[in-house]
Amino acid sequence: MAIVQNPVTGRTRKKLGNVVFSKSFGKNTMRSKAESVKNPKTPGQVNQRSKFALMVSTSRVLLGMIRISFQNMAKGKSAFNAFMQTNIKTAIIGTPGNYSIDWAALIMAKGPLFQSQNFVAGNDLAGKVKRTWTPPYNPLDISNNDKLYTATYNETKNEWAYSESATIRSIGTDEQSVPSAWTGDSVHVYSFFISPDGKQCSDSVYSGTVVVS
Repeated sequence: MAIVQNPVTGRTRKKLGNVVFSKSFGKNTMRSKAESVKNPKTPGQVNQRSKFALMVSTSRVLLGMIRISFQNMAKGKSAFNAFMQTNIKTAIIGTPGNYSIDWAALIMAKGPLFQSQNFVAGNDLAGKVKRTWTPPYNPLDISNNDKLYTATYNETKNEWAYSESATIRSIGTDEQSVPSAWTGDSVHVYSFFISPDGKQCSDSVYSGTVVVS
């Protein structure tokens, strides 16, 4: 595939003969059209497709979050592709024909901001998932103003609750509201921070499971 960027072609798109022009991540590209498409079904390729399909079924409901949580990894690729590549390698367990997701290994965010220590999940109040962490020791630390982003997964109901919180890093605690229908269910708890301008994030932390009271 060639990258085409000159005054003659400009923002070229679509086909010309057997050449296909498109725009990808801000660059014009040119490639030849395939005369035939192979669909190999070796065991390795079938297994990889199974893993891909499993991860897609999880990620498609998280697209709004992934655009934020993997934006720093989207170099020459989309944030969605960065999420997929990261988690297919680390978060899928099992044997061919019987794959599943290891929720403790699922990475919800990757980025350059440092992650606070000692994240703990709790259920002190009805309908809420509590998070506590160690805030920065220095009150002048610029990271004090990073915002918490919460993601909670109800495996029983196959439902997610995620959002940017109004809570900043220096507070050290947050209570995320979850659906009342989740009462009595065990949920997986994830957290990460995003910068005030929304352009950077930290790696996510998995805090285990709690039962919603």
